[in-house]
Amino acid sequence: MIGVDLVYIPRVKEIMNRRGEDFLERVFSPEERANLNLRPETVAGRFAAKEAMAKALGVGLFKAGFKNLIVTQDARGALCGRYKNDTFDLSLSHERDYAVAVARLRESSVLSVSNEAANLLPLVDEKDHKGARGKAAIVGGSAGMFGSVDLSSSAALRAGCGLSYAYVPDAVFNDFSLRMREVIVKKQSALDDLRGVDALGIGPGMGRDRRARDVFLKVYALDLPMVVDADGLYHLAEAKAESAGPKIYTPHAGEMARLIGRDADWVNAHRDDAVDECLALYGGVVVLKGHGTIVASKDDRVVNETGNAGMATAGSGDVLTGIITAFLAQGLDCFQAARLGVYMHGLAGDFAALHKSKWGLIASDLIEYLPEAFLRLEAAREICQK
Repeated sequence: MIGVDLVYIPRVKEIMNRRGEDFLERVFSPEERANLNLRPETVAGRFAAKEAMAKALGVGLFKAGFKNLIVTQDARGALCGRYKNDTFDLSLSHERDYAVAVARLRESSVLSVSNEAANLLPLVDEKDHKGARGKAAIVGGSAGMFGSVDLSSSAALRAGCGLSYAYVPDAVFNDFSLRMREVIVKKQSALDDLRGVDALGIGPGMGRDRRARDVFLKVYALDLPMVVDADGLYHLAEAKAESAGPKIYTPHAGEMARLIGRDADWVNAHRDDAVDECLALYGGVVVLKGHGTIVASKDDRVVNETGNAGMATAGSGDVLTGIITAFLAQGLDCFQAARLGVYMHGLAGDFAALHKSKWGLIASDLIEYLPEAFLRLEAAREICQK
């Protein structure tokens, strides 16, 4: 997008004479005022640049805020503009009584989203109700590990499903129920109720004891679209259970090594080969997490382009499980759900890193920034459909 603005320099000169420092403080940030040349033509050019940036954004100057639209220099010393996460190329000039500015919104890795991913977004019908948006369930939790289920089931709601259930051990049902608001909490003794959901995720924080093994085997045998993660992958590798319904497996390198009988160093050095071996053993769709996450089925394979190193934090994988489960519940097939889920997970992480840095990022931030990622993808889809 491009914005252009023209400012009458004598008008700016008259305001500066009349209002002085008050005018400058109202229009320019402290960062800008520290290096501002007070010649009227310069001030007029900077003012025109702010107007041009607002026009390129498609918002009004007053809505954006004078001080939020910052005229500065990039690392090369070239004039540029900044507004929140957006950057602009600027060209300023003046001739006699007029200053003119042209602002062009720069493309960035966050601004330039995948049209393919945008077109996978489940459609929202104006007549939808919560029962029509998909029912997702997460089965997991064990002593000291209930945050995993919290993150997964909450992420499922943020990813658009109408109803999200958390199935936790009976012993902690009451306590866990008190911490959840939107998520519906169920006892694992009521696993037969799972036949009424559209998709489920199993494994987050569920533990590796005999009780957890029994729960895993009962759930894994259900003929439902399912995401298998974390301790669910451990039980799968140990029990070599038979699969009934469509499955998505989401291992990191260590979990992949256990699934295919290799070591993690080999997996990291042969990621595509590891995915091939996993597909041969278990079928379904495999998501090998890490830098350049691979999403693969027998017929399709992509390397994900979103995400950052700040997402290497406890609970990040649990959030991914919830997002993918939500897309399964909304009717996407396994490859589509995994592809879109991994992309959205990484995109939310990119927004979170922009706002909070890679060092300050935690798993719940990914859930917080999912709506921003959806907004960006929805805008891209609207452009594609025009």
